[in-house]
Amino acid sequence: MLLGALGTCAALALTWALLRLTQHPWLLPSFGGSCVILFGMPRGAMAQPRSFVGGHALATLVGLACRSAQGLLGGPPEVWACAAAGLALAAMMATRTIHSPAGANPLVVFAEGAGWDFLLAPLLPGLAILFAVALAGNNLPRPWGAGPWPRFVARLWRASMR
Repeated sequence: MLLGALGTCAALALTWALLRLTQHPWLLPSFGGSCVILFGMPRGAMAQPRSFVGGHALATLVGLACRSAQGLLGGPPEVWACAAAGLALAAMMATRTIHSPAGANPLVVFAEGAGWDFLLAPLLPGLAILFAVALAGNNLPRPWGAGPWPRFVARLWRASMR
């Protein structure tokens, strides 16, 4: 529990500090939910790197595409935002990258009135920092991740620590 709490605090504080240097000096709200999964249930399917990174990236891309379509085609933003959330879930299901907090990203895109630069900040810096802290913190007890590449990275990291 202590490691989970410390990991969450460290990941969010580092993300917030980095984002203060950008036009989006705030955290993406879904990152709080991601920390609950990454540090509270690190062996769960939604905590795996594929789901965490892929889910956030897909959901945000779908949200931005729907927002762009709404700008071109018109119509109530509420309808487009709801459609974006549903399409984001479908995309995550189709690619097996479900990460529940990422389902909020399309709604944040519409609430923020975000453009494509939203990918550069706050999404990518936040993903990078949360991933790095989760990789370090979750590999202390044993390698994190279900696929071969996180374990490969963990072995390299442990070898470099010797």
